[in-house]
Amino acid sequence: MEHHTRHAVIWKLLRPLVRLILLIRFNYRCKSHAPAGPYVVVCNHVTDWDPLLVGAAFRNQMYFLASEHIMRLGFVSRLLDWLVHPIVRQKGGSAAGAVMEMLRVTRAGHNVALFPEGNRTWDGVTRDFPASTGKLIKQSGTSLVTFRLRGGYLSSPRWSGDSVRRGMLRGELVKVYTAEELKGMSALQINAAIARDIHVDAFDDQRSRPVLYRGRHLAENLETLLFICPKCFSHATLYSEGDDFRCRRCGFETHYAPTGAFVGGDAPFPDVRSWNRWQDKQIEKLCRAAGADEPIFSDENLELYSIQSGRSSEFVARGDLILYADHLELPGGVSVPIGQITGMSLRGPTDLYVGTANGSSFLLRTHLALCTHKYLTACALLGSPVGTGV
Repeated sequence: MEHHTRHAVIWKLLRPLVRLILLIRFNYRCKSHAPAGPYVVVCNHVTDWDPLLVGAAFRNQMYFLASEHIMRLGFVSRLLDWLVHPIVRQKGGSAAGAVMEMLRVTRAGHNVALFPEGNRTWDGVTRDFPASTGKLIKQSGTSLVTFRLRGGYLSSPRWSGDSVRRGMLRGELVKVYTAEELKGMSALQINAAIARDIHVDAFDDQRSRPVLYRGRHLAENLETLLFICPKCFSHATLYSEGDDFRCRRCGFETHYAPTGAFVGGDAPFPDVRSWNRWQDKQIEKLCRAAGADEPIFSDENLELYSIQSGRSSEFVARGDLILYADHLELPGGVSVPIGQITGMSLRGPTDLYVGTANGSSFLLRTHLALCTHKYLTACALLGSPVGTGV
């Protein structure tokens, strides 16, 4: 915190430029706010740009809770640390260190921002977040500011990688809860207030106020989320091409429109949210029916890395990722019992992080457009105490 003055000056200088970039890139609109500090801002998590989207709306500097992967980018990481000093949490690992750092920052009188869901939404609906969030807010002793992003999911869908579509994106300050108000609220009541204030359903918003989100190759990489064909029920046969989504096996096809809806062809679902909910039920059926020695899912040719202290990684092996009812088999013969998986998270569409009870943390990477999110869904259904990660 000895560099806070530098961080505050940088914030003041860069914020107007950031607002302009976001306006051009996303048609992003937000008012400028300056609540009495210190405070903790909580916001729904929809894009990789979320820290900039939130920061653009606040005149006063704040520190963001962020994923550790940003500290493994060499010079870029050192520059980010010098400019904004993010509070780092390891994906798939314990949050204890990040929580203690956040409390040190707030007790020093500075502001903090976090995205309690931990991971960007996959289907446009705000996710659940850890029950410990309310307790953390009470421990901070600060005010709580709830902030909501609308239009972010369809501007940059999680499954689309770096693709950006220009439509309408809005940042809204929902409510300020003073430190005195929070003292009279339980952790459960704080959680309920956060859940209510930051909830967004992108497709409900589209029904009430339709917006076109235009871009190129709108369906590209959709198979990193939707991998079960609704017509022939085959796995990993779906593929995207431009704005179209098809099945190699049965010829199923549909078109992804700028509204975020499926139009034409054979799609039995109106949007990604509905399809994903159906797919989750299919995954649940597969988990229930799985025999002891029968793989539930498997994917070939993934790279396994061991994460060292959250800031470096070491290549371990290349091979198959296989999920059984009682364990997850990683490349190189590394086997992790389902009950020993303490955290699982994704960065981008496919990078899968796995934390284990013995303190090990792994990263699985692939250059193919395949769905690794299914492993997180299935492990949670099989009884793994999977955390949300960051």
